[in-house]
Amino acid sequence: MKVPPPADSLDTLYKGYHGWLLGWLRRRLDCPHNAADLAQDTFVRLLNAGAYVAPREPRAFLATVARRLLVDRGRRQKLEQAYREELARHVEHLEQAPSPEQLLAAINALEHIARALEQMSARARQVFILRHLEGLSHAQIAERFQVSSKTVQNDLVQALLQCHAASESAR
Repeated sequence: MKVPPPADSLDTLYKGYHGWLLGWLRRRLDCPHNAADLAQDTFVRLLNAGAYVAPREPRAFLATVARRLLVDRGRRQKLEQAYREELARHVEHLEQAPSPEQLLAAINALEHIARALEQMSARARQVFILRHLEGLSHAQIAERFQVSSKTVQNDLVQALLQCHAASESAR
């Protein structure tokens, strides 16, 4: 059996395991380009994390980071799909197709909201996603996070205020 390469620095982790991670992702994704992007994003996430501590099990470590990015990607795609569906509903109600300026303004607002979601606390973001994308009730979310319904409500209010402020700043 081949001895795995050391992973004592991020550079050696990349050199020793990027190929393995890329293959691992290709087996899980439909598109090799998406696999390459996600492999790159995995190492960017590690680079942005700050101080690097060599993992005992580099493959398990990279797979965990990549899985989390896959989950984030899935949520982002679900959110983007919801945005597209909402835009489609609004377009159906318009007498004429939106102008390029209107489309650009809508895209700009959505990008600001996406950035606002990224800047929220992890729990507030999760609460927002569970409520507005997954359709869970306040009680279900409170049970999942083991907090009160009032805490869930406060998190939702804060998230909605941040999203509203972000969409207003896009105008």
